[in-house]
Amino acid sequence: MYRKKIVIGLLSVVIVGSIARQIEQERQVKKQVWQLEQKKDADGIIRETPKPYFIEKQAGYRYRDPEEITYPSKITGTNRHAMVFLPADYKEEKQYPVLYLLHGLTGSHRTWRNKSADVILQNLHYFEQVPEMIVICPNSAVNGDEDTEELSLTETIQAYDLTGQDLVENLMPYINSHYPVKTGREYTAVAGNSMGGRNTLYMAFTYPELFGYVGVFSSASVLPDETYGHVNPLLMDLVPPAEKFRLLMLSVGRSDDVCGDVTYKLHGLMKEKGIEHLFYDTEGGHEDTVWQNALYNFAKKLFI
Repeated sequence: MYRKKIVIGLLSVVIVGSIARQIEQERQVKKQVWQLEQKKDADGIIRETPKPYFIEKQAGYRYRDPEEITYPSKITGTNRHAMVFLPADYKEEKQYPVLYLLHGLTGSHRTWRNKSADVILQNLHYFEQVPEMIVICPNSAVNGDEDTEELSLTETIQAYDLTGQDLVENLMPYINSHYPVKTGREYTAVAGNSMGGRNTLYMAFTYPELFGYVGVFSSASVLPDETYGHVNPLLMDLVPPAEKFRLLMLSVGRSDDVCGDVTYKLHGLMKEKGIEHLFYDTEGGHEDTVWQNALYNFAKKLFI
């Protein structure tokens, strides 16, 4: 009996200590959120996020793991893959807005998961009340092998340039019929980095009736550009849509020496054409920390 009381006492100490640690961890996270909020500019953008809380899983919260799906594509005649991030408290009887999130060159449908995008989005819901959403990460190697490793740069770009058509004609109908997503541009977002930014711009200005929220991170060239002559343009011009985007955000690292100049040119062109948008640059190059920051800022403005 005495030994049992000791065990119960020790367990109580462990439980109380665990709860205390969790409370302290939550306090520290809320402090970081508050500190980030103090750095917002007039557009609500937080440019610099050193050691951000949002890329780490926090204690005491249940994070849902991403799931891989296959869907039929009439373009390739094969079943293709995509990664799906569902909200932690996902319920089939509830409807959710949807974000299509595109990767860059040499990536795959797993790339944004590897950048902790699923954790970023769940933390934003947990700690900053960003609406729950379903996130779809396609594979932009639109060919039978879903792989461009053995292809030339020209052939690789040709495969990537089919992303928009495959997403709109094959992946989006599949998602709409298999998940409880809200439809309409006010509930649909598209974003991507580098080549994914190029494809995002193509989809946004080709199908503006489908996408109300657009995030373009360190985009590769989508328009005719002498600097990138080997990249065929997907668009000949940016034509302002009949109904303006609910959000169009451009972001880039100030030290981006891969295609950073493209974003600055897009910013200037959109200003000339009166295309309403947000633009910001941040510390960093053509790298994950820039794109994680961009996703953080973009997601905070979605579906509100």
